[in-house]
Amino acid sequence: MRILLLAGGGGTRLWPLSTPARPKQFLPLVSAKSLLADTFQRIAPLSDSVFVATSEEYGDLVRAELPAVPAARILREPARRNSAAPILRAALDFESDGDPVTAALPSDHAVADAEAFRKALAAAADVCDSASVIVLGVPPDRPETDFGYLEVADLEGSDSHEVVRFVEKPDAERARSFVTSGRHFWNAGVFVFRPSRFLAEARRVAADLVETVDRYRDRLAADPDGARALWESLPAISIDYAVMEKARDVRAVPLSAGWSDVGSWRAVRDLRGASDGAGNLVVSETPVLAPGVSETAIVVGSEGVLVLPFEMEKELRGAVERLRGKGEAGE
Repeated sequence: MRILLLAGGGGTRLWPLSTPARPKQFLPLVSAKSLLADTFQRIAPLSDSVFVATSEEYGDLVRAELPAVPAARILREPARRNSAAPILRAALDFESDGDPVTAALPSDHAVADAEAFRKALAAAADVCDSASVIVLGVPPDRPETDFGYLEVADLEGSDSHEVVRFVEKPDAERARSFVTSGRHFWNAGVFVFRPSRFLAEARRVAADLVETVDRYRDRLAADPDGARALWESLPAISIDYAVMEKARDVRAVPLSAGWSDVGSWRAVRDLRGASDGAGNLVVSETPVLAPGVSETAIVVGSEGVLVLPFEMEKELRGAVERLRGKGEAGE
């Protein structure tokens, strides 16, 4: 199996520790290692053929975190373009290099049971030639409106299940119904495929996108400036929106391994444990006193100080974008 780690994102949901210069995947949020290093350690027993897709600005950070990965296997792109373009670029490269079974996965998630995670990936690899793509689905244990979901046809008699549709971030009522339906999973964003099969479906539903990525690859050596312009013309779109939601013959393999997308400070608190008896998360190199405060993230970082009740976490992204926008306007 060939592994592609996706390490190009620059999130805002974990401000002020996650910054444009050092985003979430390079931070030691749940262990002494960065999320990227933890992910590499988790998948290393499965394969010695690990590639990393990232943007040029993070290439050196990847090298520092993953010294065991050869420089030639770090696929540096000219600009961040979400997940579709990097996965398609790697799939095109891999198709022409023997068409190996490939697992593409985020580098900024956490998993409690690494062995169960590897078993799920191996199970997906075993059946990937029966589908265009296999996606790992996490059985939901709560109604979560910030996750994407998979609906499967049934759960009977198979190691994988036909995906009927993808549902992106449902409202609270639908999320509650998904938890009890028995036919819905959280979309873990982990895809296993044979590149030729995946690309055949990608060309059917997103031909222009695949063609532009292929032209970018062709120009890389002979015309770097032209290649950069092509890459920068690509839409910043996820593989889910660009391909998966329209693809046929997608199947799901269940993942029960204590998965978390580490997508909020509440998630970090749940993974690390509360900092005090009031359910707070305190992340600071200096003492913090918060008498009377409960269920709140208090985080001191290089960009500022965050005091955020967990019930208000949906407000953080907009607040960070407004703060950074003011900074840019004043420069």
